[in-house]
Amino acid sequence: MGSCIPFADDEPFSQRVKSLADDELLEIWEETQQLEHILSKALHADLEISPEYEKAIVEELFLRSGRRLSTPPTAK
Repeated sequence: MGSCIPFADDEPFSQRVKSLADDELLEIWEETQQLEHILSKALHADLEISPEYEKAIVEELFLRSGRRLSTPPTAK
């Protein structure tokens, strides 16, 4: 999971997402969702693990998508 590039311990996740590939971001999001489901089921409670991670991932993917849409295609 994630990148093999080490991060500074004090670097916020909102900054880390900028250096991760789309597939790595989606993998982190998927694993977080799976953990939430497992814990919610085991504890019989509705849990949210790290909603700030999900928000940072969604915002970064949305930003990247907007950049791709605003960049004209290259001529071949």
